[in-house]
Amino acid sequence: MQKKLIAIAVGATMVAAPMFAQADVKLKGQIQVELTSVDGGKNADGTNRYDTVVRQGDYNSRSRWLIDASKDLGNGLKAIGRLAFALDPSQGQDKGARDQYVGLAGNWGAVVAGRLPTPYKMNGGVKWDPFVATFMQARQQGGMSGTALGHNSFVNDVLAYVMPELGGINATFAYVASDDTDFSFGGEDWDISGTFTAGGTGKWGPVEVMLAYTKTGDPELADGTSIEAFKQAKAGIRYKGNGLTAAYQYEDVDVSGPVRADGLATGFTGSAGKFNFINLGYKFGNTLVAGNYGAFSAKQDADQDTEYAALGLKYFFDKKVTLHGGYTGIKVKGGDANPVGDKGKYNIWGIGMRYDF
Repeated sequence: MQKKLIAIAVGATMVAAPMFAQADVKLKGQIQVELTSVDGGKNADGTNRYDTVVRQGDYNSRSRWLIDASKDLGNGLKAIGRLAFALDPSQGQDKGARDQYVGLAGNWGAVVAGRLPTPYKMNGGVKWDPFVATFMQARQQGGMSGTALGHNSFVNDVLAYVMPELGGINATFAYVASDDTDFSFGGEDWDISGTFTAGGTGKWGPVEVMLAYTKTGDPELADGTSIEAFKQAKAGIRYKGNGLTAAYQYEDVDVSGPVRADGLATGFTGSAGKFNFINLGYKFGNTLVAGNYGAFSAKQDADQDTEYAALGLKYFFDKKVTLHGGYTGIKVKGGDANPVGDKGKYNIWGIGMRYDF
């Protein structure tokens, strides 16, 4: 129980922490480099927005280094902490802070404070996409919501409680406990202090179900302009057993986020709408073959929709070294909020390697 609690608390990032029983401080990291080709999209004059753009690097934020620390305080209580930073190994770039927090964990659960991913992001979502943080991922490519209130990035000034596992159920509850937290959307920075977000997963045998919800305070611009609170909600179910994985996730969101093609701008900025995401995969030996499909339907503009599909494979040399490759297709429609140049289909081909240490 103790080990699992720490893994969940530190793990709101999905990097489990069994090392806490062995050391107080540990340096870890992940390095990924991809070689991709992107083409497609349409400019207003009918030409392609991207004409076979070939790039090497990590444009989907998989590479990072981090320090995990813990201290046994006795009586079943531990202090825990993390400092994590993103990087691009091909460009030699420091890409800024990831999750950074401090907290306490015990048989009663865990409490952490700092910069964190939301429970909305970490239940279902990025855990259910086998291609997350690669050029084939669903988030911010038309298959899942993006932004820090969806499945990208982190939120500052968060106070979170992680409950202990009860009957196969894990849940996290978080609150933005500051009056100066900024959330970027639509080219503006909004103050989202007072945001509440929660998510939980129940797992029984090969079946897993998930629920998550986020509601902001009344967002305000620097000049005091305010709008109605954002709401994000999702539910899903996944089967994983005998080498087969099948998952479905549904989202109803007020903020869908922009759409990119392997990190390249498409010009498309979505608003309120609904996402449907499906994943099917089969692992045999050291090889995983998987396919994703996702679609977004806007509430206010029927033409402001997207479609996403990915088909690829991952080869596991072992648990820490993998190769991946495949194809991603993204289709966006202009709608009233997006000019004609933001329409079109994007094709992405690529390969990549990842090493965790």
